[in-house]
Amino acid sequence: MKASVLSALVIALGSGLAIGTQSTLTNWAGRLLGPARTGLLVNFSGGVIAGIILLALSVLTTAIPAPAITRPAVLIVAAAGALGLGIIAGIAFALPKIGIAAGLATIIFGQMLVAVVIDTQGWGGAPPIPLRLERLVGLGFLVVGAWLILPRG
Repeated sequence: MKASVLSALVIALGSGLAIGTQSTLTNWAGRLLGPARTGLLVNFSGGVIAGIILLALSVLTTAIPAPAITRPAVLIVAAAGALGLGIIAGIAFALPKIGIAAGLATIIFGQMLVAVVIDTQGWGGAPPIPLRLERLVGLGFLVVGAWLILPRG
């Protein structure tokens, strides 16, 4: 296996671990503050931290020119931020009711469903990946797994 593929897999695993941890923290905050407030405050605090990092990078890397911020980039970032608000509020709402494991299993299914559509259409930047039976069966396994993880009673 190529080193770049292996490093990408390790980073993806780390991202997954971070999502699981963040979902747990969001679950706790959602119970304390409510889903809407949690969504807003989590994203606000992330924005503040990102602003500090951007400021530090702009001071430390004056020799590296920053890319131009175009209108399409602003619209894409705004749409992603709005989705982030909905994601955090949705996690804060759903996880206290169905548990973290079932919630994350369902979230992962949703991510995979969107990813298969994006891959099939080639919208992610890579060449289109044909929709094969194996991919549909994999999505089916994710649905069954999410269903099996749901708490009963």
